[in-house]
Amino acid sequence: MEENKILYTKDPYKDLLSYANTNKIDIDKLDYKLLSFSTSYAFDNQTWVKANEKDLQIFEENEKFLDLNLNIQQEYKIQIEIKEKIPSSKFKVELNTNELVTILYANVKANEKIVYHEKIALEIFEAIYKQMIKEGFLLGFRIFDFKKQIIEFNTKLKENKIFDYEVKFEVSKGLNPQNPTDEEIKFHYIDKLKQHEDIMNRNYVAPIGKDEIAIERIKPKEGKEGRDLKLKILKSLPPKITKEQVNVSNNFSIKEDEKSIQYIANKDGFIINKNSIYEIENHLEFDKVDFKSTGSIWAGIDKQVSIVVKNTDSLEEAVGSRITIEAQELEVIGNVAQDAVLRAKKISLQGNMHQKSKIYGQDVEVDILKGYCEATDFKAQSLENGIVKAKKVNIKKATGGEIIADEIYIEELFDNCTCSAKKLIHVDKIQGSGNKMSIEYTQIFDQKDENVLQNLEFGKMEQEKIKNEMEEIKHTISISKDSVKLLQQKSKEFLSANKPVPLAYKNTIRDYNQKIELFNNLKIKLDNLQEKEEQNIEKIKRIQEELLQAKIINKSGEWPDLNEVKFKMLHPNKELVYVPHKDEKIQCLKIEKIGEDNLTYEIRVFSNYKE
Repeated sequence: MEENKILYTKDPYKDLLSYANTNKIDIDKLDYKLLSFSTSYAFDNQTWVKANEKDLQIFEENEKFLDLNLNIQQEYKIQIEIKEKIPSSKFKVELNTNELVTILYANVKANEKIVYHEKIALEIFEAIYKQMIKEGFLLGFRIFDFKKQIIEFNTKLKENKIFDYEVKFEVSKGLNPQNPTDEEIKFHYIDKLKQHEDIMNRNYVAPIGKDEIAIERIKPKEGKEGRDLKLKILKSLPPKITKEQVNVSNNFSIKEDEKSIQYIANKDGFIINKNSIYEIENHLEFDKVDFKSTGSIWAGIDKQVSIVVKNTDSLEEAVGSRITIEAQELEVIGNVAQDAVLRAKKISLQGNMHQKSKIYGQDVEVDILKGYCEATDFKAQSLENGIVKAKKVNIKKATGGEIIADEIYIEELFDNCTCSAKKLIHVDKIQGSGNKMSIEYTQIFDQKDENVLQNLEFGKMEQEKIKNEMEEIKHTISISKDSVKLLQQKSKEFLSANKPVPLAYKNTIRDYNQKIELFNNLKIKLDNLQEKEEQNIEKIKRIQEELLQAKIINKSGEWPDLNEVKFKMLHPNKELVYVPHKDEKIQCLKIEKIGEDNLTYEIRVFSNYKE
């Protein structure tokens, strides 16, 4: 029997079996050593070309790899060995692929603790390659950075010395088929609604803005074939085709390219489907807006869209609970339910509103305000325990509630209203008691507008704190100055003599310099605070001058008992209160300075006042 026989073969395991039969030896007692391999390839079996591993890199280009006429074969130079005469394998190699066999992984696990040696990388190569031959994978083919992974592993192992764990390598990669692009209709105007939490599977009304892409038909596109690591062609599925048609009115422009057809809105509005044609409307009318019928409507206050909701049945609600309606103009004729929100530049409400409903707008007009409203200009027939914040408020009858505005106009003031204004409270007639009217610096919409009094007080406290800290630092600098100068001089002497400066000297000088730097930084901070204080004082003066021009007018001059008038000053921070009596006739109240100190004020009353 010829031992250590060397031969060239395309199938090592077939030749092992032949060798075993010839020499009457159990094949399980045989193994082989992979000495080298060679590769030949041809296109359409024309001319076979021999290639080394470097030449095989051309197949890392997908175009050549996907050539249907490609044929590859490999031949291996092996040395047949008897297992009992060679050391047993120190590695266990397990190959794994993904589902399409386009990625090959090798898991290499040490059977024992292996001490690093110079040939360990080659041994791992051989172990992986032998397993690849056994399972029918090409060697050195589309391996990309496989060798780099082995080198990196070898470098790491050289540092750690011991290999007693499992490591995973990505050996080679084929090419997955590229999925097709299915034909699809995308309704972008509906997708935008999904940002709102209360939009679900309902027959909602969808807004669109001018020049926005409303609908898009994605054109079908064929996918691309792939190939696995055993050279099997992987077909791509054909794209899916939709039968759905998109027909639009002249209110859309159509833009087409190789990828899609886009339907772009030519104006603001709502998209509706009339007789299978998509149309854009600027005005919509509903008899009800609730979760069952439409869901919330988000048209956007900057879009040129108007909405009318009309339901005159007193037992029903025109706007349902937890519904939000948003448009540029909004008219509601009917009742507004709990937790509903109306939002528009111009709002008209003819009907009742729940005390927990809200209105936000610029120009707002309502019959009865029972809930909450923020507006620029607000008008109401009646205020009934509602809350309104606006620049200007006009109310015919007010019973309970709170009004915060620059200017307040009320025809008839009944009971328990709180009115806070910056410039004017004008009442034609007071019919009830428990009303509180105050002139004060009210902050309505500008959230960035700071509380100047609090800022002024806080700034003074900060200044005092910084001054105290600066005084302490200044004292420390003063008592340390001479000793630090002496240390600096001695340090220069050490340096001149090429001797190291003692660490204690360095630390003392460094601490002294840091104190000076800290003092200078605090000085800058103090200057900034003082500048800001001056700005706040000027702001307070301007506000105070505005308050001196403010008035509370009761046109009738008659005051039922238990009504209160208040002026809230900023500087000094104090309140001046006046409680008119029933037998007094007062048409106007305002505040005036008395004395030259600019700190003393009083409320002046006028029994006759011409506007």
